[in-house]
Amino acid sequence: MIARIDLFNKKDGVSFDTFRKHLNDHKVNMSQMSGFQKYEQNYVVESTQPSGLGNKDYPRSSEKVDAFSKIWFDDQSSAEKALSSNAINALNNTDDLGKLKSVVTKQNIVIPTAQEKGIYKMMQILRRPADVSPEKFEYEWCKVHAEMVPHTLPGALGYTQNLVINRSISGKFVPHEELPIDGIVEFWFKDKESMDAAFSAPTAIKAIDHARVFIDTISTFTIESK
Repeated sequence: MIARIDLFNKKDGVSFDTFRKHLNDHKVNMSQMSGFQKYEQNYVVESTQPSGLGNKDYPRSSEKVDAFSKIWFDDQSSAEKALSSNAINALNNTDDLGKLKSVVTKQNIVIPTAQEKGIYKMMQILRRPADVSPEKFEYEWCKVHAEMVPHTLPGALGYTQNLVINRSISGKFVPHEELPIDGIVEFWFKDKESMDAAFSAPTAIKAIDHARVFIDTISTFTIESK
């Protein structure tokens, strides 16, 4: 399945209440668009790394995010048709929210979750090292790492990989250098303590060590889904 993920930044001087109102207006716009399966908003409530990752090994990128939105499509052709609609054009023109950064992704559900709301969710932005090709990143993350995670992170209630296949800023496609995001992780746990325990577990070392092969920076965000 294909998904577009938008990264919103609140402009200086705009209150969080106003920010959320603007995003709710966009949610109404999305309901008028055909060809999509689902639309979800994810508000950032905290931006700290899980204790097990270690800031020294995995520095954060400079990317700042106050909210993510995610739109699901059945396939690439459905996404391309919908993403040229008036509803998407209205979403791209978000001067009141700041410059809109977007990625289109291939979704890989590694650990299905039957209940997304009411449990602890985190999202992570991944950037590959300069000497790792997109092909190697995809292989190491979506095949090798995906096979490791279910057996190495105890307590994970859901894990979805969103592999970036193109990028845009304010509706215009840009190269990797302008928006260096290669993947977006969605993780679900019972609570924050369960997440910290999972990344600190002895079995997690295998997955964390492997991640160094293909990940340069990890930026973690705690999410409130709507």
